[in-house]
Amino acid sequence: MSKQEQAISILKQFSDIELDRFIAYFGIIYPAGESNDMEERRAAFERMKRVCRYIPDLDEKKELEEYRKERFGV
Repeated sequence: MSKQEQAISILKQFSDIELDRFIAYFGIIYPAGESNDMEERRAAFERMKRVCRYIPDLDEKKELEEYRKERFGV
């Protein structure tokens, strides 16, 4: 007997309530909408790369000094 046949014979023994619980349980473990499609992942990565921008290096001391001059006139 194949694994599929074994699974089917077990499922045939379940009542409707037991099947509902079984489906709900497996829906939590293996969500139907979840996909491991590599193309989908690559497209998401490309979208993320388009959002990334260059951030120039900051000289914190210089920035703080300029802010203090503007704010407090020091």
